Amino acid sequence: MRILGHIHTFNEASVIDRSLRALLGQTYPVEEVLLVDNASTDGTLDRPFPATVKVIRFEENMMTSAPIIAAMNYAMEHGYDWVWILNGDSAPRRDSLEKLMTLYSGFSQDLKERTWLLAALPVDVTTSRRDDGFLVTPRGLRPARPARNGDHYECDTAIWSGSLYRVPAVRDVGLPRADYAMDMAEIEYGYRGRCRGYRSFVHQGSVIDHNIRGPSLELSTYRLGPLTWSMIELKPFRCSYIVRNVVYFWLYDYKSPQLLTYIYCFGKIGKLTSSFALRPFTHWKQVGACFRGLGDGLLKRMDRQYKP
Repeated sequence: MRILGHIHTFNEASVIDRSLRALLGQTYPVEEVLLVDNASTDGTLDRPFPATVKVIRFEENMMTSAPIIAAMNYAMEHGYDWVWILNGDSAPRRDSLEKLMTLYSGFSQDLKERTWLLAALPVDVTTSRRDDGFLVTPRGLRPARPARNGDHYECDTAIWSGSLYRVPAVRDVGLPRADYAMDMAEIEYGYRGRCRGYRSFVHQGSVIDHNIRGPSLELSTYRLGPLTWSMIELKPFRCSYIVRNVVYFWLYDYKSPQLLTYIYCFGKIGKLTSSFALRPFTHWKQVGACFRGLGDGLLKRMDRQYKP
């Protein structure tokens, strides 16, 4: 099997070498690595790369979807069987890819043809939190159910980092949507594959060390008398895209909505928006961005980019 490794990165100069070494040092060989740089400004590309690493640089930060689309296009154009997606702050353990391919080799021929995603298990090195994959249900997005016995279990989709996609299935399903840009893009893509009859699996023994640069989300601590609690910090542009994408997916892309679907969708948006509205005045930009995203999602303005 010919496998293309892919890393998309933005301002991760401090960890990109570790990611590359981990990817190129797999016990199951990666034939080539496509490194897509999202206009880094910290010298990420100021280093020599092995001959097996091809570098593509975007002139502006295209967020997540565009680099992955570039990798999948490259894999299809160059005859690869699989494309393995990694963030620049993720490092697969040495046998991660081998375990995924061993799992696939044990499938029946029919299951091989219906499988399009084999996901390694990302484990956050700062919190030990696992990303177990997701189930897309009428009640909303739910965590996948890890198997009590056995090394793998089924899901609908997984986070991009650690996801190994079978290229013939990608050709059949189509590419990820560029207009989702970042949050919810892998949810839409995995769900679309499921609707085409494809299946996805997570291998619990194939581990990706995730967020090796440090925590991916910033938390702020607040105090009120004896009470102390932490809240997530997000930039306004991301608030806008999260809300827009959540609304658009559950209202227009999801094919089996129920009342509980809408309760989940707007409950998630209300929780995010209120978490900023209840803070000091410094977060009113986030509140405004949430309302902007709500309008864009309801009006199907997925092509509208966030501008302050």
